[in-house]
Amino acid sequence: MADTPKYSNQQKSAYRIRILMSIVVAQLLCIAIVKFWPVQANERGSFNQNDFSEDVVTLEDAVITRQSSSPPPPPKPTAPIPEPTDEIIEEEITEINNIEFSENPDPLSEAVIGEQGDEEGPVSGNPQQPPRIIRIVEPATPDAAQQANIKAEITVNMLVDKAGKVQEASIKEIRLYDSPNSSDYKMVQTIGYGLTEATLNAALQWTFKPARSNGEVVWAYSTQIFTFGF
Repeated sequence: MADTPKYSNQQKSAYRIRILMSIVVAQLLCIAIVKFWPVQANERGSFNQNDFSEDVVTLEDAVITRQSSSPPPPPKPTAPIPEPTDEIIEEEITEINNIEFSENPDPLSEAVIGEQGDEEGPVSGNPQQPPRIIRIVEPATPDAAQQANIKAEITVNMLVDKAGKVQEASIKEIRLYDSPNSSDYKMVQTIGYGLTEATLNAALQWTFKPARSNGEVVWAYSTQIFTFGF
């Protein structure tokens, strides 16, 4: 059996160097192939010159929508309109602008009060059908009250006869407010500025549909509130 050839250390080192050189050369060849391999050019040019104009989104055309997470709030309640305490027959109401005050005599004289209606009968304190307003006359605010910025509510008791006319009018209550913008008031016996006279003068010109009890027309009272400065 032949002996295996023996190599010196120098020969082994040279052999290892050649192997390493071969590996390095092979790697360089691979890199060169990858780097210089021909690539098909883009129809519009190189990869570095791509045109992205078609992908641009115009923000002006975008519409932003939001979905409400809760239902809309209910509408604000409207302020209540003060109305007389009795029922008003609208079709029979006379326009205030058409009322001629000169046609009504002095309402504060006893002679006029006794002549305005029929003979007084029994007054029903709680009729089945209370008097219903047909015509309203608003009192004119005196100049002195306007200059003093008076804000007041005057409650009046009206005695309505069988013809629906006011035979008597008397002041029941007076509320005087501290200022035009205040809701605080105090009860007073008199107010001055000609307000009570103007109130009674207007009250005696109201017209009602007379009250009824047990199917018969009766005398009855009606309480109404007159306001100034509101």
